[in-house]
Amino acid sequence: MKSLKTYAVLAGTFLAGSFFPFVSAHAASAPAEEPLAQSISKTVKAQPGHFAVYAALSGRSPAVCLNCDDLINAASTIKLFVLDAAYDAFTKGILHPQDTVTVHNRFHSLVGSGTFALDQKEDSYDPLYAQAGKPVPVSELLRVMIQYSSNLATNLMVEKLGVMPIRSVVKAQGLDGIVFGRMIEDFDANDRGIRNQVSARGLGAFLQKLDNGQIVGKAQSQSMVQIMLGQKFNDIIPPGLPAGTPVAHKTGWVHGVRNDAAIVTLPNGKHYILVVLTSDLPDEQAGIKVLNTLSHQTYTYFQKQTTSSL
Repeated sequence: MKSLKTYAVLAGTFLAGSFFPFVSAHAASAPAEEPLAQSISKTVKAQPGHFAVYAALSGRSPAVCLNCDDLINAASTIKLFVLDAAYDAFTKGILHPQDTVTVHNRFHSLVGSGTFALDQKEDSYDPLYAQAGKPVPVSELLRVMIQYSSNLATNLMVEKLGVMPIRSVVKAQGLDGIVFGRMIEDFDANDRGIRNQVSARGLGAFLQKLDNGQIVGKAQSQSMVQIMLGQKFNDIIPPGLPAGTPVAHKTGWVHGVRNDAAIVTLPNGKHYILVVLTSDLPDEQAGIKVLNTLSHQTYTYFQKQTTSSL
């Protein structure tokens, strides 16, 4: 993850709003009346790697559900469900935003009696490591977990909340296609097949509920969306949008995987949900360009659709 830090900062400053066609000419020149699902399928056809896409207007059934039930490595999109469980705990009074957690980097594996430490070189947020031994508010851990994709903040929060309670929240909310397995870099658990996986439909359903105030409660949903609006890694969905477009989203990446899940606001104030997941990308930068194209196609389609319906 460390290698993406500079690129992601640059992406946030000059990629958003600077979209240009990345893939084939037929994708860019698709007729306006072509269904979005068809144009998305054309764009990913013959592209190396595996692509899953969910796209829908807020409150509507999906216009695109390409491979959307495939379970794919969640990467850091799984952190959305740690955030979700934290807000559930706030509501129940089990946890409070002002509570503090002492920063440390030694965690118990979900399996056996072993412990492990995160590799700082693989993390995307260094400052938290410098606070070892110091108390940090839960609210700050949640912020850097989402906006900077801090692995250390994530594991501190999972340790605080518990893996089983997080799974229980996901189950209680009826979020199919979401598998919360373990902490970040718990390789002993990973070796036993305990992994974090998501489907595009599962993430899409979560964002639909979040956008409509149905995750924990309306105020809690709005607060989570506000955190997501501050996302610092903006190289996947935002570059396909006009500059300044509000995007509440969470990215995730590991080797061969580039994911993004977003609530996007159109100029008329309407929202749409876009989830793009990948696996087995032989060239990750080329894969990102395909995803930029999918984002642009989706924005253009929903903008025309919602404008024509007014």
